[in-house]
Amino acid sequence: MRIAIAGAGIAGLTASIALARRGVAVDLHERSAVLEEVGAGIQLSPNAVMVLERLEVFDDIADTLVEPEAIEIRDARNGARLARIPLGKTARRRYGAPYCVIHRADLQAGLLAAAKRQSAIRLRLDAPVGAIGETPRGVAFNVKSEPHGADALIAADGLRSAIRTEHFGHPGPQSLHRAAWRTTLPAAAVPSPIGLDATGLWLGPGGHLVHYPVRGGQNLNVVVIATGTGDTPLPEPFGREARRLIDAVDTWTPWPLFGVDPTLEWTRGRVALIGDAAHAMAPSAAQGGAQAIEDSWVLAAALAAHGDDPAAALEAYERTRRSRVERVVREARQNLGIYNMRGLPATIRNAVLRRMSPERLLSRLDWLYGWTPQ
Repeated sequence: MRIAIAGAGIAGLTASIALARRGVAVDLHERSAVLEEVGAGIQLSPNAVMVLERLEVFDDIADTLVEPEAIEIRDARNGARLARIPLGKTARRRYGAPYCVIHRADLQAGLLAAAKRQSAIRLRLDAPVGAIGETPRGVAFNVKSEPHGADALIAADGLRSAIRTEHFGHPGPQSLHRAAWRTTLPAAAVPSPIGLDATGLWLGPGGHLVHYPVRGGQNLNVVVIATGTGDTPLPEPFGREARRLIDAVDTWTPWPLFGVDPTLEWTRGRVALIGDAAHAMAPSAAQGGAQAIEDSWVLAAALAAHGDDPAAALEAYERTRRSRVERVVREARQNLGIYNMRGLPATIRNAVLRRMSPERLLSRLDWLYGWTPQ
């Protein structure tokens, strides 16, 4: 069996490795001429880390990972700590894998190194996939006007997936009416009392701030999510302490946020969508990359189990994944509203967070972080 994958980002590389390790040949086509990751940090919760460990990728990224001790939630207006969700050793004991943070470029470099060790993977750059059609024996498609074929085609071509719109006829991504302003700061430029041992989540009226260490602790990834369209985030949601961090930034990269309706079909015959192409979501559950990694494992397992019927394998993948992914997407959207509450609802939210024990807060994430690859 030979599987073609369009897109060599996190989803495409992880799926390629998962398939190759199960003895499946993979043609990995990337439309960009240079393989590089756009963006800044990414959070890898235990459900994603466990897959990377099973695929023997974890050692390729270990030197650039950071394992935060906790998620500290604060009121963005006055800096008061509302809650602390323990991670570190607590997460390892509870879920069997750590909660880590990493720069996207470091994750992609590690995945690429692991993919290159697999002789079953053939990577081709500057290779956009188009003109897709099914044949009695598989899938036919063009790569820069050259005809190609495979037993199945996996679209891992991201938020603006051409395969999702052109082959499936699905609409393009829908605006979430928010933007993310992203940057990284050298550790030496981070103002006190911001620490490099925890993930920070600051909740403000109409916007929130997230930060965590990357590059082995050499940098701090900083993200502001709010409404607006300018080159810099508006100051209104944030008080003096949060502003000290925001003001330490010289240059932001604004990033309008979009989502994809996960209830639309992900598979059609021998063609399937994975990762952001299937279910791009709000970043407020920190699960976009993690769910793409989960997709990759389940997809590879399904294709290995139904090798004589790729279409049935893709249906099994979608059936296995759909309810979980839809729940994660709902959670992310709900969090976006909760994080940005104003007035009395924000006061009630803060009071509830203060009353909840660290153990209770973490237990509410068991359904998410406790997922294990089968």
